[in-house]
Amino acid sequence: MDLEVVKSDLAQLSMESACEENGKMHQGICPSEPIIFGSHDVDEPVNIKGISASVPDVPKDVVDEWPEAQKIHSFFFVKYRSYEDPKLKAQLEYADSDLRKKDQARSQLIEKWRAKKSAKFELDEQIRPLRTENDQYWTIMGEKRKEMEPLQHALGKLRNPNSVNREKGVGLCSSEDELNYVIKSLHYRIQHESIPLSEEKQLLRDIKQLEGTREKVIANDAMRVKIQDSLGEKDVIQGQVKLMGVNLDGVRKDMQAVKDKIKTLVQERDIIKNEITKLDAEVTAATESRDAAYKKLWELRNQRDKGNSCYYQNREFLYEVKGLAAKKDIGALMEKEKKEVEEFMSQWNGSKDFRDDYERRILPSLDMRQLSRDGRIRNPDEKPLVVQEARNLYENVTVTKTNIKRPTKEDSISSPVAVPVVEEVTKEAKSKPQKEAKNNKPISSGKPMEPIELEDKGEFYVSEKVQKDLPPKANEVVDEAKLKEMKREEEIAKAKLALERKKKLAEKAAAKAAIKAQKEAEKKLKAILHFYPPFFR
Repeated sequence: MDLEVVKSDLAQLSMESACEENGKMHQGICPSEPIIFGSHDVDEPVNIKGISASVPDVPKDVVDEWPEAQKIHSFFFVKYRSYEDPKLKAQLEYADSDLRKKDQARSQLIEKWRAKKSAKFELDEQIRPLRTENDQYWTIMGEKRKEMEPLQHALGKLRNPNSVNREKGVGLCSSEDELNYVIKSLHYRIQHESIPLSEEKQLLRDIKQLEGTREKVIANDAMRVKIQDSLGEKDVIQGQVKLMGVNLDGVRKDMQAVKDKIKTLVQERDIIKNEITKLDAEVTAATESRDAAYKKLWELRNQRDKGNSCYYQNREFLYEVKGLAAKKDIGALMEKEKKEVEEFMSQWNGSKDFRDDYERRILPSLDMRQLSRDGRIRNPDEKPLVVQEARNLYENVTVTKTNIKRPTKEDSISSPVAVPVVEEVTKEAKSKPQKEAKNNKPISSGKPMEPIELEDKGEFYVSEKVQKDLPPKANEVVDEAKLKEMKREEEIAKAKLALERKKKLAEKAAAKAAIKAQKEAEKKLKAILHFYPPFFR
């Protein structure tokens, strides 16, 4: 089995050779002029200092012309790769799609909830000024009633005492003159009429009672005079009360219209409130379902991360190694390399599960690079290390329901006998045509069967009994003249019916319009009469 390693190259800094001694550079000797053969025998002094100063290309340091080869330190570390279980990956994809669907459904419910909330807010905005207007009407009605109270009280005092106040069966007179007239009439009866003694005694008692009410009559008369002086005559007060009543009725009518509007809006708001309550419950259920799906996805991701914990640890370790390489800490790198290799080999030699897990992680990388298990280049005839499954692996995890094809009407017509056949999904394809051929065989009944052709429905067989019950064939000879006459009569009858129907509809519409116009005229007349007081009519 091949091991995948990571190579860490560390370039060592080049060492500079000692090219200075006592602060002076070694300088080479190079002639400033071309050498002519034979000229070296001339006894001329050579100025070395001037020659070396005039040549700029002479190397100052040996390292510049012959640099020392850089030392490269290589360290090899074991690399762990991440592994995705196909079944777990399918579960993650399904959980992720399920979470998206539930989140989308919840978002739609929230949008509906917000729309209902905004509609409720608009209704509240419409109801608020109407309630204020209703309160204003109540205030106006209270003021009107307060204005009417003294007038009604005065009318009560001016009303005939005989119809209101009764004392011992004798009514109070409206004035002192009336009282004197009543007493005088009673005395006249006693003096000039022949009456029994009992009746005479009763008349005397009545006279005595009337004399006892004289003070009250005088007081009422004085109060009446005072009221008439302050508020006016009785008819004037009644007119004022009626006028105030008319105004109060108008205010009451306007207030009733406002109340009707408020009632309608409140009913609409209550309907929206009920819908909002239902949506609240649906949003709560959708949120719980979404949270459950998220929890499931989180658990699956934790399971995946837990399975790849060695990969994440190895990645952190490699980051640390790269940091040491950047610092050129060779000793620490050698120590870590030795420790890591020892730990890996101890696990490799001591645990089969570890070997299987590492092999499962490394196989996709080897297969992608066209390598074999031992790291060699794969031959053309060798099979790939990882076989890609064509079917969805999540089918083994979730239970799927097989769709059973039910026979339609056309199938029941095309087959002579309706036999329910349920085909299982796991049956082989070879057995299907044989069974279909068996099912499509007509059942012999001992009586001849004739084929009957239908439009777009193929051909099926019907027995003699069924043929007797069938209607006559369409190819029978029919008199064309009679057929035309029948059609013409039918069209005439249809036209008459249509004309009668139109007349009835027109009459109904005219009657409705007349009733509507009459009602509108009555409403206008009532409004006009209601506006003016009774004594102005």
